[in-house]
Amino acid sequence: MPKTSYRRMALIVGLAIVFSDVAFAQTSLSLEEVLQKNLQASGGRERIDRIQNLAFKIGSSRYITAADGRMKVLTGKDPVIVEAILVGRDSVQKNSLKGLEELTGNQKASYQTLATLYAGVFTLDKFAKELQFQGEKSLGLEKFYLVSAKVGSLTVDFFLRADDFLLKRMVFHGVTPDGDKYEVNYDFGPFEQVEGCLVPLSWFSSQVGTRGNLSDLTEVKVNVPLGNDFFAKPDLNAGTVAAAPGALRGTILDFNSLPNGLIILTNWTKRDADEAGLKTNDRLVLTVEGIESELVFYATANDLPPQAALAQGARLLAPSPRGGETYLIQFLASDTSQIVPKLKILGPIEITKKK
Repeated sequence: MPKTSYRRMALIVGLAIVFSDVAFAQTSLSLEEVLQKNLQASGGRERIDRIQNLAFKIGSSRYITAADGRMKVLTGKDPVIVEAILVGRDSVQKNSLKGLEELTGNQKASYQTLATLYAGVFTLDKFAKELQFQGEKSLGLEKFYLVSAKVGSLTVDFFLRADDFLLKRMVFHGVTPDGDKYEVNYDFGPFEQVEGCLVPLSWFSSQVGTRGNLSDLTEVKVNVPLGNDFFAKPDLNAGTVAAAPGALRGTILDFNSLPNGLIILTNWTKRDADEAGLKTNDRLVLTVEGIESELVFYATANDLPPQAALAQGARLLAPSPRGGETYLIQFLASDTSQIVPKLKILGPIEITKKK
């Protein structure tokens, strides 16, 4: 192509970008107008006001958010609940097998931000009193309206697409307890129709210095029946534990039978093992519905023998390899045909120290 053609093309592209920026600037809107268009784009006031609660699943966690901004997050394989988080305007509580704790700082602010976003069905409607308009911004070739809010310890930026006013990106800004930079980005996928409103069925979240995660929403429902006290208590459903010297009784939270092995997730934590006085290399007898099997106990992941040794018919009780709160029973290269039929979710399980 002749040089003059290249120059002519570059001039056309440059003028297109300039005129695009001018047009964008000329159509500048007020904060109120941006929020109204964002609400209308997602379904409109009437449809969103009909949604009293929004529920969906991400992985093994179920999120239920009321229109007033309260949220409950339940984690576990139904009907098991091993973690429950209650989000309110003034507090965020987390209950797990480790006990009840009050979340603070960036964790608290993050959950409260998400609860407010879900309560508004992924619009900024519920943030209206806390928002500040930062003007028009560009990310690459896309144009956005940038709106910010201060939520607890975090500053939150919302990027609304200039063409359709739907939420494209959300960014949390803050500092860690050690004074380091804290930044988490949410990039939302395409919005799709749910009960007449548009919601994103996936997003990618990433924190500075860590790997990102893709979240896919499933089982999206609105106005699910809830008891009057649903948002009052972070109750678990993980069975009970009884510890005595050399013995533990508990509950099966999950199990997975493999062609050449078996994994059983228990509700026993290290605190329970310590209370029973169990030590690494203790020989244990596992009892499930009258079927007995011998196990070796490992108190921590660092106590486990090399992988080659574990592959030779090992039967063990050890911490979850993914850093979970509870212990796993593993049968490797072992015949488990007798025990598998006896297993059931929330069924009883028992171990005693072999004498």
